[in-house]
Amino acid sequence: MKPIMLSITKVLIGAAVLSSIAARAQDALSYLPAEGAVREAVLQSPDVLTAESRRDATLARAEGTRAGTAETVIRAIGQGRQVREPSERYAEGQIAVERPLRLWGKAQADGALADLAAEAGNLAVKDARHETSRQILSLWIAVIRASQARMAAEDNARAASDLATMTARRVQVGDAARLDAELAAAELARARAAVATAEAAEAASLADLRARFPMVGRPTPEPVRIVLPPAPQEPAEQLRTEYVQDSHEYRLAMAEEAHAQQQAKRADLDRKPDPTVGMFVTVERGGAERILGVSVSMPLGSAYRRSNAVAAAADAETAARRRLGLERKLGAEFDVLYRNLSGKRAASVAQTEAAALQRTASERATRAYRAGESGLPELIAVRRSLADALLAERLASVDVLESDSRLKLDLHRMWDFDE
Repeated sequence: MKPIMLSITKVLIGAAVLSSIAARAQDALSYLPAEGAVREAVLQSPDVLTAESRRDATLARAEGTRAGTAETVIRAIGQGRQVREPSERYAEGQIAVERPLRLWGKAQADGALADLAAEAGNLAVKDARHETSRQILSLWIAVIRASQARMAAEDNARAASDLATMTARRVQVGDAARLDAELAAAELARARAAVATAEAAEAASLADLRARFPMVGRPTPEPVRIVLPPAPQEPAEQLRTEYVQDSHEYRLAMAEEAHAQQQAKRADLDRKPDPTVGMFVTVERGGAERILGVSVSMPLGSAYRRSNAVAAAADAETAARRRLGLERKLGAEFDVLYRNLSGKRAASVAQTEAAALQRTASERATRAYRAGESGLPELIAVRRSLADALLAERLASVDVLESDSRLKLDLHRMWDFDE
């Protein structure tokens, strides 16, 4: 029975841990806008609509490439024949139907080009949606950061107001000099000015968000404490590979590389000219003679075709090198983002500890001032340090939230609108 009970205990503990992690993740995601609102804002974004229009144009051109440029040509010739001996006139004419042929596998190559162009067009739309999601996240976090700064300024202003009230009472009973009252009043005015500045910054960031994405709403105004999301559980190398391989930008570069390579193959096939085959009917001597024939014409290859093939091969090489450079850039981007997240998480924990210690020091300094053991300038200095520590704590938490949300977004673990 004991081994069974031990196993059950382990299962319960594991479930509790997973539940705690899920709850923390949900707390972190609660600061983000609703996914439905974000989806609507992304789909209605001018950048995304522009990308969709370009995709539609790309798809139409792709169908044209698949169909080819060869068109049936109808040629009609009318002429008159005059004979001297005996003197006669005859109405004559010719009707011909001609059409160029796509040989040497060019039709299949054009079909492959059309498919690759359509894939690139669809990936461009997905990349535009992802970039728009990034913009929404950045603007949303900017509002949260400004809101946290404003709330920190308001807390400091309330503390300054309490200090000014306490100092005014001490002046009335003769326990403090009038200079202390003036210092407390000046500190209150400075705190109120900081609140006004923070409110203006918050209003500006909110106006930017609403002007560009009015559908996503605004972050909650309640002064709640930010809960740090759990750290990623997967190994960094695994996340790095996922970050690069699942990137729309990288997949688009791969599609463009494949398209350029196929274009080079198609240009090389063009070095072999296509014949034009036709049939014609000729009526001569007023219908006394009728001729039915077949015509074949073939252009001669030139340096122009060879130059196009060489240029297309160079374009394919350029696309391959661009894709390689993008792969390295995205890998470096992940390394920076992942290490920034780890560093900001550690900094947030340290800032929380610093704020707690500073809060204790401020409480002691306040008690010392009330007991007359220290002066007001010393208390004001300690409280300013506390205000800076509390602001740093709030902003450090926002930094963690931003880095974590950005990593989740780029890993397609949130706001994934690939439809």
